[in-house]
Amino acid sequence: MATIASTLDETFTAVAPARVGAGRFYHPELDILRFFAFFMVFLHHALPHEVPFWTHLGVPLPIARLLAGVGAMGAFGVSVFFLLSAYLITELLLREKARFGRLDVKSFYKRRILRIWPLYFGFLGFAWALQWIIPGQHIGWRAGLSFTLLAGNWWIVFQGFPSSIIFPLWSVSIEEQFYLLWPAVVRRIGERGMIVAAGLLLVVANVARVYLGMHHRWETPIWSNTFVQLDPIALGILTAVLLRGEAPRFSRHLRVLLVITGIASLALAANYFEIKGDPLTTARIMIGYPMVAFGALAILLAVLSREAILGKSFLVYFGRISYGLYVFHVLGLMISDYTVHNQTASLARYALRVGVAFTLTIILASLSFRFLETPFLNIKQRYTHVQSRPGG
Repeated sequence: MATIASTLDETFTAVAPARVGAGRFYHPELDILRFFAFFMVFLHHALPHEVPFWTHLGVPLPIARLLAGVGAMGAFGVSVFFLLSAYLITELLLREKARFGRLDVKSFYKRRILRIWPLYFGFLGFAWALQWIIPGQHIGWRAGLSFTLLAGNWWIVFQGFPSSIIFPLWSVSIEEQFYLLWPAVVRRIGERGMIVAAGLLLVVANVARVYLGMHHRWETPIWSNTFVQLDPIALGILTAVLLRGEAPRFSRHLRVLLVITGIASLALAANYFEIKGDPLTTARIMIGYPMVAFGALAILLAVLSREAILGKSFLVYFGRISYGLYVFHVLGLMISDYTVHNQTASLARYALRVGVAFTLTIILASLSFRFLETPFLNIKQRYTHVQSRPGG
């Protein structure tokens, strides 16, 4: 394997242009994409996926089907997060390697710890205390230990989702597992070897889905499995390597087509192949999951631009706080359940519930970013070798 990777590295280096400079790598449009990914997940948890729910509120059938479909599709915001994180982390690692000739892996881990852990463990501690106050909130010490060890997704695979606001943190566990292993791989192989590694990840993902499709019919242990979710991570790696620091030079029409294609792919995976629905079939799993990864990739390529577009948009700020938005949104929904009564009495009441939850989520994430995350992000700058977006 090492010999093959080395040979491919030499060939790739001979034909590919040098990686673009070692200055700051920041695309504000990717912050907007982060917010879009969060908003998808928010809608997934805020909008019921059953058409009768909406028709009961007086919504016309075509619009009811649209709302239910959007709610179902929203789950794949997590896949957009996975692809975007893999792309950005790989690009930053490659830039550091090109600039210094090596990777400072210890500094990478320090940066990730300072970015992820303060909010993650702070929220985990808050949720642990909340179970003694709010009825129905229960974690248990085994689930709590799993999430503490950044293996919450594996707890869900074997035991199911905990009855707690911490359940969205399963995706953070998968990202942390990727962060733990990938820098050590990048340090030892070149770009062509990374293409081989990404290809192996795609193979592993498909083999895992074949096995799980033959032995399981329920989506929770499949959806939360790290190996099943490797497709968007692999495509993020490939995008960083093949673009070599550049943004694609696509026409506006092609970008619009990519957005439409991406959203259509996610919608098909959610509402035709129904990979988030029970019971599953092997065929639906094998087609649906790659379709999700392809859709996420199409959207990333559509928005990644050579020009700093929308750099002053309020959506860029929402993208900067998207980690907090993701962590707090279920808490926002829970609070809205306690504050907005008779939610299903009318469409207006339910819309009020969703609006209250969204507003609370923004407030909580903003406060977290300002008072909890920013002090650690300032420390993080000491270990940063290639600058990315301002504020972490």
